[in-house]
Amino acid sequence: MPTVALETIGCRLNRYETERLASELTSLGFRRVAPHDPADLYIVNTCTVTAAADADCRKLIGRAIRTNREAVIVVAGCYAIAERDRLTRLDGVSLVVGNDEKSRLTQILRQNFPRLFDTADPTSDIGASPVVDSSFHTADDVLSPDALSLNRPLVKIGDGCNQRCAYCIVPAVRGPLTSVPAESITREITRLAGDGYDEAVLTAVHIGQYDDSGRTLAGLVQKILDTTAIRRLRLSSLEPNELDDPLLDMVAGNPRVCRFLHLPLQSGSDRILRLMRRPYTAADYLSVVAKIKRANPAITIGCDVIVGFPGETEADFEESLAVLDSGLVDYGHIFSYSDRPGTIANDLPDKIPPAVIKD
Repeated sequence: MPTVALETIGCRLNRYETERLASELTSLGFRRVAPHDPADLYIVNTCTVTAAADADCRKLIGRAIRTNREAVIVVAGCYAIAERDRLTRLDGVSLVVGNDEKSRLTQILRQNFPRLFDTADPTSDIGASPVVDSSFHTADDVLSPDALSLNRPLVKIGDGCNQRCAYCIVPAVRGPLTSVPAESITREITRLAGDGYDEAVLTAVHIGQYDDSGRTLAGLVQKILDTTAIRRLRLSSLEPNELDDPLLDMVAGNPRVCRFLHLPLQSGSDRILRLMRRPYTAADYLSVVAKIKRANPAITIGCDVIVGFPGETEADFEESLAVLDSGLVDYGHIFSYSDRPGTIANDLPDKIPPAVIKD
């Protein structure tokens, strides 16, 4: 029986897609082993959102090469797209695939490395704990969510992003916005509920721009509530300017929707927000979170803040702290700015030294 080891760096979508691949390969007769163990096939599903993520990717790729130089080593995902030429030339890397190729990876492996499948013993029991791959090239593909979360399997409702924030490389490596058909999503959540899962997490690169032939995110959530028996529904990160009244009403008032919203702030300085190409002001953000707390004070609100964006001053930083200290935000994730080649911010002047950012 051939063995496969999988590594994931980055976002929930990457985690989801890794587990889809794991399920496909185990159903085809592969045995999954730990990433640090010898394996016949290694798949490193990568991220390039920060320089630190790039470094993690290089480390894990190198470990796979050192662990078994005879193995087939696949580098997939965002870092694979950003560094395709370099990775293709790297001794030990067998295959480099982008995000749009992940859904076809098992077929690509069969075509290019048929020896991997010579000793495989396909199983038929692949539907025990289904989570459909929401890229939905085939709407009934299934995977096990066990390694994602025992209680909170992810449901991918879209991919890509059309918003070009100055600091973000994701649109360049994930592509334009796409949305999964609502019927496919509700079928998947019905499967999850039938398999005993209490909660599902809706995730995408840009969840608030969900659009299935005019059906918005609020419409999707309402359809899920109306047509499935899932006990709880959780939303992943949502842009503050994309929380409409119907969606807020469900978060605030429907006990089946988790009272949790993660709304990225990125900066409390209007000047920096403009440079970042964010479509709101600090006052807009505070207005949204105040409205949420009025609707239901029990809703937990989280945010992200980037520190050290090019040109940021101490005064700008203090404005970000003021939002965090407003009493309206329950927690904040603080990230150091990371220069990404190919982004608008990469070409901005007044870069801040890393040592200053850390201070």
